[in-house]
Amino acid sequence: MERCCSRHVEAGFSVIELVIALVIMGIIAAVAMARLLEGDIYNAAVVRDQIVSLARASQQRALGRGDVALILRPNGNDLEITTAESYVDINTYTPLQTTSIDSRSVTLRGDVNVTASCGSTPGTDLLTNAAPMVIQYDELGDLRRGGVTSAGGYPVTVTSAMRICVNSDATASICLSPTGFAYVGDCE
Repeated sequence: MERCCSRHVEAGFSVIELVIALVIMGIIAAVAMARLLEGDIYNAAVVRDQIVSLARASQQRALGRGDVALILRPNGNDLEITTAESYVDINTYTPLQTTSIDSRSVTLRGDVNVTASCGSTPGTDLLTNAAPMVIQYDELGDLRRGGVTSAGGYPVTVTSAMRICVNSDATASICLSPTGFAYVGDCE
């Protein structure tokens, strides 16, 4: 009896080869997207999110303690965000935490008691190193007073809200309600 041995040839790719191909395509796509996306959009979103996060943390620190301030000071290509206590004025306070983030190509403007959209009414007061924005909280975590230090009437008592316009873009605006809660979006 003769056995007939036929050669069985399989065609196609193995699962391992397919997984490796997908991983390589993912790496190439990630590199390509990073090259194609504009850094300006990314920086504005990071700055916006960091301000909101640190404003919420400052509000929590103010609960029961009071006299806590959040200071936003552009410094070259960076934005220094300082949470401070025992705030008297822009030169007299005790820093609790300072964070520095890249704010290249990001313009910040701020207002007190203005609730219009940043897209339709850009912020009036530009934040600079010499004119930072100060947000003061009371012992209940509510906004007490603040504004851009170069603005007329500074510090202004907060009655309706504070807003920060990031690149005068309505989608990147920040609102701080009178209760001290910070959120992304218009104050309306």
